[in-house]
Amino acid sequence: MSDQTPISLSKDLESPAQLRRRQLLLVAIPCLVSAVIGGVLFAWEPWVDRSPFVARTFALSGSALFNDEGDGTCHPKEGAEKRKLLGEDKQVLATGSASEGIVLSALYGDAASMCLYYTEYRKVPAGEDVYYETQEQKFYTEDGKLSPSSELTESSLRRSFTEVTKEYVHFKEPDN
Repeated sequence: MSDQTPISLSKDLESPAQLRRRQLLLVAIPCLVSAVIGGVLFAWEPWVDRSPFVARTFALSGSALFNDEGDGTCHPKEGAEKRKLLGEDKQVLATGSASEGIVLSALYGDAASMCLYYTEYRKVPAGEDVYYETQEQKFYTEDGKLSPSSELTESSLRRSFTEVTKEYVHFKEPDN
C-alpha cells in the first residue's frame, strides 16, 4: 500500500457568512465609488460655464439725476461714482462706473425724457447663482431702513442695451 492520501480537486464550499460578506462587498464597493465620484462632480460642477464675461446693469433716471448732452445722449450726475458687483458670497467680483446712456423719446411712454444708462463690469466670473450690485451712495426706504443691494441673475447681466431699450417701449408707470 502506498502512503498517498487522496487529493480533492473540488473547491471547498464557503460558509453562509462568508458568502454574505462577499455579496455585500460586491454591492458596497461600486456604491462607494459612485458616491465619491458624485460628490466630486457636485463640488466641482464641470458643466457650469465659469468663463469671464462683460456684465451690464441698467438704470432709468429722471431729469434731476442726469446731464443731457443735447444730442440724445446723457450721463448720470453721479457718473463718477464707483459701483461694485458682488458674488453670492458678497465678495467683490468687479467694479464699474455708470456710463453714458440715451434720453428716451416719446415712443417710450411714461419713460419719455428719462435717461436710460448702464454700468459695465469687465471680467465677471460666470456661474454664480446670484449677483448683487452696490454703490457708494446709500439709499433709504420710507421707514428709514437702508435699501438692500439689488439682486441680479447672470442672464439679466448679459442683456444688451438694445434688448433693454425694447423693454421700455410703451412703458407705463404703475398706478399708486
